[in-house]
Amino acid sequence: MNIFSSFTLKIMALIFMTMDHMYSILPKEFNIPIWFGYFGKLAAPIFFYLVVEGFFHTRSRKNYISRVFLMGLLMIVVDIIFKIHNNIFLSIGCVLLTLTGIDMFKSSKESFGKLKGILITFLFIILGIFTEASIYGVGMILIFYFFRNNKKIMLISYTLLSLFGIFSMIGPNFLEAIMLWDYQWMMVFAIIPILMYNGQLGFSDKFVKWMFYWFYPIHLIVLNLISIFYK
Repeated sequence: MNIFSSFTLKIMALIFMTMDHMYSILPKEFNIPIWFGYFGKLAAPIFFYLVVEGFFHTRSRKNYISRVFLMGLLMIVVDIIFKIHNNIFLSIGCVLLTLTGIDMFKSSKESFGKLKGILITFLFIILGIFTEASIYGVGMILIFYFFRNNKKIMLISYTLLSLFGIFSMIGPNFLEAIMLWDYQWMMVFAIIPILMYNGQLGFSDKFVKWMFYWFYPIHLIVLNLISIFYK
């Protein structure tokens, strides 16, 4: 049942991301329930899936990558001013350059071009691991890219990636560990709306396009200011 457009998925991801940041940033006195954090784990996978889709559909990959890194630089300034360390744009930028390297390797007919593609790919995979998305983000984009047209393999590989960390928590406090200490595995549920993507852009105009870029720094600044002034 393919019912979600790109616009719908982005709105869902924005809501999940905001819930996650409300739980992690706002003071405990706000009594934000932990299940806000659970839903928050669905945000990044949806965003990364749409980044891969955007890589295939954008009119200009150069402009797309430039916009992302421009916002990444803005978040560095935001970090300096507000001490906000989140910067998903650097992760997305590394994702896009990783995919650029893969495409360069696949399309080049010369050895030098293929070597250049390999170097770019591995460089930005390594850099991506050290950004906010970490190794999960790198794994996700490779799965979404290579298995884009094979949903069954995408489902299996993504599920294995999501649940991989659970095995290290097997023990007497297993339930407590996966529900309270480290619930990153809940990102597995993001595959449900992802598989319901209909391949359509949905509602879109200039305001909406830039809204998705600007919402990220604005909501982080607002939540951090609330946290500061509440104290």
